[in-house]
Amino acid sequence: MADLTLALQHLFPSLDAVEQVSSISGGCISEARRVRVRFGDGRSQDLFVKSNSESFVDNFKAEWDGLTRLSCVDAIQIPQPLAVGVVAGNSWLVLPWLETSSPGVDFFERFAKRLAALHRCSAGMQVGLPRDNYLGSAKQVNTPSTDWAEFFAVHRIGYQLRWAVRQGVDDCLRRDCEQIVRRMSELLAGREATTSLLHGDLWSGNYLCDTDGEPALIDPAVYHGCREAEFGMLKLFGSCPAEFYDAYLADFPLPTGWQQRVQVYLLYHLLNHLNLFGSGYLSQCRSTAAAILRY
Repeated sequence: MADLTLALQHLFPSLDAVEQVSSISGGCISEARRVRVRFGDGRSQDLFVKSNSESFVDNFKAEWDGLTRLSCVDAIQIPQPLAVGVVAGNSWLVLPWLETSSPGVDFFERFAKRLAALHRCSAGMQVGLPRDNYLGSAKQVNTPSTDWAEFFAVHRIGYQLRWAVRQGVDDCLRRDCEQIVRRMSELLAGREATTSLLHGDLWSGNYLCDTDGEPALIDPAVYHGCREAEFGMLKLFGSCPAEFYDAYLADFPLPTGWQQRVQVYLLYHLLNHLNLFGSGYLSQCRSTAAAILRY
């Protein structure tokens, strides 16, 4: 509690008092708290405060950067980061508290339309990002490129494969992934030439429903890429019903063959989970890679 108060006083010089603190469960990387503070002008505010070791500060700065980039598109609700820094030997990220509710009957249609707006309003030809960031706790390399298929081959599947090989991945998965890397241009053929700003780690834990029934996005791993890539993590852990996909496609149709191409993007997230969490994801990596090569 003392470190938390010291950190908030440092990050917010006008802070008068910390009035209430409660821990938030569900995060597997950083400690998270809901904190009610009072400022010198008498105003009270609830904050979402994340903390980690001092060495984690670049992760928090990357999260700040990602939230800011998404917010600038002004297409879907994004919590505006308030402060980031190192205090008392720990790193801190502070955002406004967002009150949430259970999704209503039209939530997923709203979510789909806001996501389509994000992709449409940020459309361009950029690939990558001027800075690297993180997918969960894993480094995500975003070196800008002019070729989406090459970018995904080198900095997504290739990067994860090299990591997996260092950890002793089996030869069958290695060979299949190497073939996918070699055939990436062919496997991703038919996609749009334009790219969009992607959330990058869009699963059920990273989209919220506020008290007005509106969607909000948190914990991004942003970069510019083919918008089909957004659906890789959603297909893995998104828990989105059919009406979500129907509403997205009605609002912003995807080119024919997107369901097959999404398997390549799904493989990226599966490999990342294999590298981070171990062999429980090996079978799914194998089956997904084999299915991709059968197309």
